Amino acid sequence: MHKRTINWIFSIALGCFFLFLWFRMVNWTEFIQYFHRFNLTAALLFSGFYILAYFFRSLRWRLILKPIYRLGVAESFFIFMAGMIINYLVPIRAGEVAKSVILKNKHDVRISHSLPSILIDKISDLFPIILIMILIPLVSVSLNKTLFIIIGLLFFIFLGFILFLFFAVNHASRAIGMLHKLLLIFPGKYRTKLGEFTENFVYGMAIMRGRTGEYLLVYLLTILAVLSEAVYVYAVFLAFGAEVSYSKILFGYTLMNLTYILPTPPAQIGSNQFMWVLIFSLALGINKDLTSAAVTFSHLLTTLWIFATGSISLLAIKIKFHKLVTLIKE
Repeated sequence: MHKRTINWIFSIALGCFFLFLWFRMVNWTEFIQYFHRFNLTAALLFSGFYILAYFFRSLRWRLILKPIYRLGVAESFFIFMAGMIINYLVPIRAGEVAKSVILKNKHDVRISHSLPSILIDKISDLFPIILIMILIPLVSVSLNKTLFIIIGLLFFIFLGFILFLFFAVNHASRAIGMLHKLLLIFPGKYRTKLGEFTENFVYGMAIMRGRTGEYLLVYLLTILAVLSEAVYVYAVFLAFGAEVSYSKILFGYTLMNLTYILPTPPAQIGSNQFMWVLIFSLALGINKDLTSAAVTFSHLLTTLWIFATGSISLLAIKIKFHKLVTLIKE
């Protein structure tokens, strides 16, 4: 069976599994009642903070990419959101590769040169794990076994990425040597191209070397993105009548964001619903039916935002969705 078909089947099955777990948690009569007293206007007004968060992330990626290629502020946002719509619809985070493909297509930037900036950008999304550790004693959190495993797993993934980045930057030759040994499992006709790609990629990991001030700015933009998204989610919970502090929502949604590095179904259907109830209800004590109503509305609204901004972005950079998907497959 084709690998892409297997990825689709796995992703859809994962989404169905999460939806099944979520359906068993919800009292649907109570769920519907929450929509009867929902303040739609407030939620819509604050939804702009959701897109603002992605604007901060696009500025972060633009900053990381600067030594390789200098993008304009608007173009970096358009490319970032084009990648988001691909991420939303295609399994295994194809949207991250899409950004490099767009740079190659539009500005002839080699994919192996731009990919390190995208990996470093994704590593930056894990920085808020430190914020999570700070918030735990300040927020009333019940660290059940599942939540403890999720936080622990994310923390070790974060450490793994940091160690890889440190090793690639400070011991590039050794890192390349190790990767060349791994390439021996590939047929000879592919090995040369993969070896060249690997070398360019590892040397590209050094783009943040000696940029201490900009490194701090990368972290600041990451925190601003997290704070901005948390404002939107806080407004959604308040719109459904929840009595909850911003610090609890900040903790919960920061943890939610960190889980996106793990495999998710297309459009995060199922995983979003289950993880919101797991984190906001089982860990933070917010009513599970209210949380389910909040995630249902939020997921629908953010999907509309991603499709709207993603479609506008594809038009702005003058590339069609199906063409971009084809380029990624190649």
